[in-house]
Amino acid sequence: MIDERAYELLCCQLGLANEEKAGLRKQVNELIARLKAIEDSNKENSKALVDTINELSVTVENYRKEMELMRKQLEAKDEVNRMLANEISNLRLQLEDSRKHRFGRTSEQRKLLNNRNLDKSALHKSEYDGSDKDDDDDNNKADGNEAGGNTSSDNATAQNIQPSRRKETAPRAVKTKLKVDKVVVHEVDEYYTLPEGGRFMNRNGMPDVWEYRVIEHVRAHNVEHVYKVARVKLADGTFANTMEHPLKDLGGIFSPELLARLLCLKYDFSMPENRQIRLLAREGIHISNTTLNSYIHNGIAKLKGFIGEVFKGFVQQAEYLMVDETTELVGVETKEGKAYRRKYLWAFFAKHMKMVYYHYNNGSRSSDVAKSFLEHFMGTLSTDGYTVYRMFDGEDSKVLHIGCWTHCRRLWVDALPSDRTAMEIIDSIGDMFMNEDLFRTMKLSGEQIKGKRRKLTGPILESIHHKVVMMMQDAKIMANELMRKAVNYTLNQWKSLRNILKDGAAEISNNLCEQRMKPVKLLLKNCMNIGSEDAAENSAFIFSLIESCKLNGIVPQDYQKHLFECILHGKDCYMFNNQRYVVGSRNARLVAEAFIL
Repeated sequence: MIDERAYELLCCQLGLANEEKAGLRKQVNELIARLKAIEDSNKENSKALVDTINELSVTVENYRKEMELMRKQLEAKDEVNRMLANEISNLRLQLEDSRKHRFGRTSEQRKLLNNRNLDKSALHKSEYDGSDKDDDDDNNKADGNEAGGNTSSDNATAQNIQPSRRKETAPRAVKTKLKVDKVVVHEVDEYYTLPEGGRFMNRNGMPDVWEYRVIEHVRAHNVEHVYKVARVKLADGTFANTMEHPLKDLGGIFSPELLARLLCLKYDFSMPENRQIRLLAREGIHISNTTLNSYIHNGIAKLKGFIGEVFKGFVQQAEYLMVDETTELVGVETKEGKAYRRKYLWAFFAKHMKMVYYHYNNGSRSSDVAKSFLEHFMGTLSTDGYTVYRMFDGEDSKVLHIGCWTHCRRLWVDALPSDRTAMEIIDSIGDMFMNEDLFRTMKLSGEQIKGKRRKLTGPILESIHHKVVMMMQDAKIMANELMRKAVNYTLNQWKSLRNILKDGAAEISNNLCEQRMKPVKLLLKNCMNIGSEDAAENSAFIFSLIESCKLNGIVPQDYQKHLFECILHGKDCYMFNNQRYVVGSRNARLVAEAFIL
């Protein structure tokens, strides 16, 4: 019989074993759960690590491309540096040659050097003591006659030391940096009294004197001319005056010089009329805003009627034009009264002629403006992507339309933050502009640039077109609004963008024409608006005149003064580009003459 006590002990041990078993099972379950959690965490970390590796691969590839581009740029810059180094070397040689030519030894000094019987002290004396050159010449001649009986070895030696036969010139006088109309020399005795017992120091037999230069600006005086007019009774009984108003044709009291100055203050230096009034008041000329505005616009109207059509005709005859348009705020009359509307100003820039014509056609931006201005134009036209210019892309068009790669690049730059693939197009466009910099540095002609573009730029254009077409077929890229805009613009403008291969004299960018709009925008910033449609027309013409003067290196104020004098006195009016505008019976004709201002 089993002992009950032993049985209870066994049961107790069995219970303890079951409890231990349950505890172990719980620990196993916890370990399994931890292992599962660790496994899930490892899977997530692996996925994140793979994504990180992929991103780093893309970044490394982009850096590689950027490094390759920088390498190409460095190679191009090295080439430019080599060219500049050669040019610097040539300029240094020219400078040294010029110095020898200007500041070399005089003929008397060369003769002294050739005379071997004279020592160096004679040379120093000739250089510094200011001795009579005629006496030196006579002595040199006599020495030369005596030396004629020397041996052949002496003659050979003399031939070896014979100086260059290059023509020597005297040193140039020191030029003043500023333009001066009058030079006043103040001698020492005018402001200095020599003390008793003192004496002036001499150097090489001459007073030791040097100069201080002081520039004084004397304000111009206002000179009023009063012309007395008498009434005369003629033999037939009629009455007449001895003279008409001397400035009748200018419609005011301002002289041509003063009127030209006021026009330049406003349209060249962007000074509003209220500031001009304050400036004139400080100089003693008091005038109202209304009167000043009337004088200015009347003067512009006279200039416009004088050479406006001729000036416009010059620009229309150009073989290459760059076109752009901008907005301006112009006052217009409405039923409710005067209101300000946004109007458009066109700029037609003849780059090779160095002339620009601003065209305000009732502030319109329609295609009729370009059609009317370019009705007979048959050259090359550079524009931005405005849809109006697509009318020149037709097969029957007589105009070679060239698009602007700068406008195209801006769209890809805008899309770059949202899609890094835009960098491929930006890099290719950058290569084209780098080529253009090299062409300008090498100073190639239009035909040479055309050949270089076909060779270097042509493959780049084909690569850009291929990449853009592939992007258009990618739904992910086209889902990006900025990328879609850049792709569509490039493909829609591709014909005009590719036309840069057809004319080497044309620019691949329209930036030069856009820069012509800066003076207009600066004046609008200071003046806020333009008062009327007529004022907008006048402003467009005077901007054309002033900016064309600046492009040709002519002082606008001097040229306008010249024009006003031609209006008053019927003189010949000299235009740009070797043309002269002749006044005859107030009708204009053009004759070929040298440009003289």
